[in-house]
Amino acid sequence: MKQYKYIIILLISLISFSSCEEYLDKSPDLGLSEEEVFSNFFTVRGYLDQCYNCVLDYTFWRANGLERAHMGQMSDEGANPYSNNMAKFTNKGQWLANKQAPDVGWGEEFVASPRGNVIPNAFYALRVANKVVQKAPLMSNLTEAQRTQLLGQAHFFRAWFYFEIIRRVGGMPLLDKAFSSDDDFDVERLTYHQSTDWIIDQLDLAISLLPDAWPSQEVGRPNKSAAYALKSMAELYAASPLMCNPIDKIENNGYDVERAKKAAQYAKECLEYIDVTAPKHKMMPGNQYKHIFYHFPNYYSDESLWYLNSVGQNRNGQPDLPIHWQNIHWSKRAGNYGQANVSVSQNLVNKFETINGYKAELTATGWVSDDPAFNPANPYANRDPRFDAFILYPGEQYGTFSDNSPNYVCTWEGGRDVSVAPSEMVRTRYMVKKWQWPESVKLDRSNDNGYGLYYYNTIHIRTTQVWLDYAEAMNEAYGPTVKPTGYTYSAVEAVNMVRNRVGMPDVRAEIAGDKLKLRELIRNERAVELLFENHRWFDLRRWMIAEEVLNVPNPIKGVKVTASNATALKPNPGNVFTYELLDVTEEVRVFERRHYWYPVGEDEANRMVNFKQNPGW
Repeated sequence: MKQYKYIIILLISLISFSSCEEYLDKSPDLGLSEEEVFSNFFTVRGYLDQCYNCVLDYTFWRANGLERAHMGQMSDEGANPYSNNMAKFTNKGQWLANKQAPDVGWGEEFVASPRGNVIPNAFYALRVANKVVQKAPLMSNLTEAQRTQLLGQAHFFRAWFYFEIIRRVGGMPLLDKAFSSDDDFDVERLTYHQSTDWIIDQLDLAISLLPDAWPSQEVGRPNKSAAYALKSMAELYAASPLMCNPIDKIENNGYDVERAKKAAQYAKECLEYIDVTAPKHKMMPGNQYKHIFYHFPNYYSDESLWYLNSVGQNRNGQPDLPIHWQNIHWSKRAGNYGQANVSVSQNLVNKFETINGYKAELTATGWVSDDPAFNPANPYANRDPRFDAFILYPGEQYGTFSDNSPNYVCTWEGGRDVSVAPSEMVRTRYMVKKWQWPESVKLDRSNDNGYGLYYYNTIHIRTTQVWLDYAEAMNEAYGPTVKPTGYTYSAVEAVNMVRNRVGMPDVRAEIAGDKLKLRELIRNERAVELLFENHRWFDLRRWMIAEEVLNVPNPIKGVKVTASNATALKPNPGNVFTYELLDVTEEVRVFERRHYWYPVGEDEANRMVNFKQNPGW
């Protein structure tokens, strides 16, 4: 196997200006020298804007080595019938076997583009941001407004991309300058907490420089809300059990309470800032909930705080743009369309409570629930409204075809979405609805028929997440119900804010007063609310529960549905479905203690005496 020789030096010195024509895709001209790039506001802004190409677009099917997989497939969120690098390497725990392995790979083949792996892209963007931080203060031909605009974004990008690295690899050396190959890289790694302290410093600078909002033609750049939100998120990660380890250990000694207090404070500051200064970013109400994820005429939703502006990405776009990992239309397929590439696991379906606030789970003995109103013969009725907003269940009628005939999710035994080639099968029997409007089902992909009716974009942080960050931090710092002086909401009250806005009841009394029970409920709320938004994998790791969730036989579950009276394309009158728990045996997950941290390239870690490789690698 070819080793990752000199990987860190290569990545952090990758944007040398001796190869500007390759890396500075600039207007008005290519091939700019460093002097030319930093000669005026527009060229340096164009240079800095390369960072947006490096922000992970987890809805783009070719990003980060995914190739029709989804980041959620790294965890217990979903399954995928394709034999791609996610299945071959990432899910099997073979993280050094392929440079392009999704998320864990350090391959530089597509660096500085949306297809690039997230770690090398982050190193690339850090160098860009560091150059701007170094050079912009020295540019005499900038106005103060222009200088502020550049530096605000640069400090934010420093924080974001360094965070992207350390939440995967752990604490790293301080990457606060544009290193050259002549620099001494034989340096010790910082702890995760030390690395986070630098992130917080960068975000404080960003908050002081960024605007409250950008002009309409600049929307998508980070503003103060984004910086406040990232500050909350970064500190919550630092408070989490995994991140409380030194470089050479992986142990679960619980949360860092003082860090949790800081995380609660930062989340509070973010929510207060939104409430007073940026009220458009408040949680969107229940009657607008689905439009957090697809929207029109805006390219983004109001609840989005830090996101990748798709600038008009919809299902009527270019071939590379639609969400290939999600089903586009199904059953009456046309050509290559209609495959549910990633399907939702029963593991996650089980996390959606009944509308009365009780668990309802499919087990080896059938559906079980403490809710007296729950009907196991009709298990998807009267559930948390987010279930209906996010998930397509077996037999559900959703949308119509171009001839106005109803479309069904045909995932019963013998149904069209099961009795197909293995590469097209809906492995768990559930599909993703979260980014899909009913009109997108139609095989006629014209705007008139609704296929391109809405836009969608990749959300990295939204307001509801900040409320959940706040709830988790408050519970770990102060317990479920305590409100220190100056705090308006307790942990449980924050969770109720999230639940109530979609029509769910308050947390039940027997949970609301118990710190450990509320911890589990908050984690359940995150799994439900943030489904497929690229949080679950990181949550399982930072909480240090990934081993118990993933390192078991057949960890990914689905549902086997038997129909009493149905064709391959629709259920007939009088049909009755029965349900059994299904082991999705094709879905492999290998997660050992060492997998809590990604490995650094072997040669680089071994070559530098003072640089420690992560434990187990």
